[in-house]
Amino acid sequence: MRRNLNTTGPHGQRGFTFVEMAVVLVVVGLLSWASFSAYETVNKQQDRSQAQAMAREMQSQLRTFSMRHGRLPCPDNSLLGTGYEGLVGGVCGGGNQLGWFPYVSLGMALPTEALRARYAVFRAANALATSDADLAVVRERTGDPISHINHQDVTDLMKALNNASVLPLNDSRAFLTGDEAAGGLVNCTGNQVMNVAYWLVVPLEDRSGDNNRLDPPHAINSMCASSPSAPIRADSDDVVFSESPAQLAGWFRKSLP
Repeated sequence: MRRNLNTTGPHGQRGFTFVEMAVVLVVVGLLSWASFSAYETVNKQQDRSQAQAMAREMQSQLRTFSMRHGRLPCPDNSLLGTGYEGLVGGVCGGGNQLGWFPYVSLGMALPTEALRARYAVFRAANALATSDADLAVVRERTGDPISHINHQDVTDLMKALNNASVLPLNDSRAFLTGDEAAGGLVNCTGNQVMNVAYWLVVPLEDRSGDNNRLDPPHAINSMCASSPSAPIRADSDDVVFSESPAQLAGWFRKSLP
């Protein structure tokens, strides 16, 4: 007697058709892609949060160093970044205003080469001490005698910051461009917004595809940085921290006993 092979009846089990299998595979693929994209997005957000935390720590150490030494740190001008200030005979050379952040000199661990931050400091030397605005050197600018407790201390750095704050914009010194919003375009040539006491740029991914983790407008030899408020863009995810001379001087005033 021949058995009925029809499985479409009320008590039979129907197998998947080719179309149904294709739909299932498409759905599974979409779910996998969505899960991977979400995972990748979370990882990128975590990387950025870590870079921002690192920049805040760098800012804190820079402030502490400056309060103690009466000057901003000298950039690390070594080729790949050794983590030490680029001093010559204990002094920051006049031409040294851009380099790597001197992590080790400021008591911080040196990160991997790919994550080392670029650092620029405002320097505008003047033969007249009361008008000097070279933030990377110790100098008596307020007229205190050698025996005075405030001789060559942070009050002299505050004087230099005040001097820097009234100087006209100069693109040969540390400056910021826009933020793609109220600050205008991110364009170092066409939109030079303001000089700053210093800026820090922490690189993340090579979004521009030029085999350099520093993304536009940041370049290895450029004094320009985008505004810290600039959003992540298709070609740039660098984390930027900076302070104007007035902002840093204000922080010192609040921090002094």
